Amino acid sequence: MQAAFAGRGEIEVGDGVMVAGPDWWVNVRPSNTEPLLRLNVEARDEDTMAALRDETLAIIRGGDDE
Repeated sequence: MQAAFAGRGEIEVGDGVMVAGPDWWVNVRPSNTEPLLRLNVEARDEDTMAALRDETLAIIRGGDDE
């Protein structure tokens, strides 16, 4: 995920990965209570949010382990 978003925003790695752009952010982290990943995406408009969501899900489903 880090490689896919390189140069597009500020990347923080901690309890997951957070990428923050000028008008949006994406956060992927393991759930504290369930065996799954949590994906949170916010953006100024719905089209940007949907594009970021779909891009991030494709990275996760593709097995990109960065």
